[in-house]
Amino acid sequence: MDLPWTNEPIYLATLLKIVKGLPCTVYNKTYDNGETFRLDCRTQCTCQNGTYACASLCPQENISPQGLCRHPRLVEVPGQCCREWMCDNVNMERPPNCEALVTPWAECSSQCGLGLSRRMSNANEACKPNNETRLCQIRPCHSPPLVNAKYARHHHIRKGHECKATIKSTTPVRLKFGDCRSRKTFHPKRCGAACPSSGSGDSGIVCAPELSTTVKVEFLCRSPVEGHDRLDGAVPGDDLWEPVRRPFSATADDYVHSVYVDVEWIVKCTCRRSTD
Repeated sequence: MDLPWTNEPIYLATLLKIVKGLPCTVYNKTYDNGETFRLDCRTQCTCQNGTYACASLCPQENISPQGLCRHPRLVEVPGQCCREWMCDNVNMERPPNCEALVTPWAECSSQCGLGLSRRMSNANEACKPNNETRLCQIRPCHSPPLVNAKYARHHHIRKGHECKATIKSTTPVRLKFGDCRSRKTFHPKRCGAACPSSGSGDSGIVCAPELSTTVKVEFLCRSPVEGHDRLDGAVPGDDLWEPVRRPFSATADDYVHSVYVDVEWIVKCTCRRSTD
């Protein structure tokens, strides 16, 4: 079929460029349309038809802790890219020869629902290693799998789509444990519930966080929570996320005790072999 345009080759070339999408050139390096890349370990970008948009992989760096945190500042943590907020306790002075010791966070203790993750750190005035704990949730226990188990064996899943990497909550939720609720609402991310087996009956493939960070969240509690027992109300398997069904009135609901708790914040998930 003949086209009515006189410059058919030019028109077709332009049309193909529009359909394919333009690449992006960033710092003398070219990326295809739709390609995801990193400017550095803290910044991830995606090429979109000649332009690119970026997002931080360290969102907690933009959330300055409030309340009881004195002189908040971002500090480098050995072995990880994202910096973390450090606060000065009252009259806290670390010995001048104290060498920083911070271990990586352990995996979440629960595959679904509320869990705990721990690490060792000597960021204290005595420069002694202490256990640090954060709340975590890879996925709610009621989270449905991407493919019904009955049909999973016969369902073809394209490579790279086995694990929905970052399933973001479409509605705002409050974080909760025990009788504590977060002051603010969030749109957290979770890992998918299903990954395909290797094809030989091996079911040891799990969908787990590949990249996560730690944010400090303010909780309002009905009972005072202080010291090392402040997470005693965290029941394994409970849902860390509570849908926002009505306005939250801290005073009317007797949530008057404030406490800041570390929470794992999932950035990206992947399918991998279980370490258990």
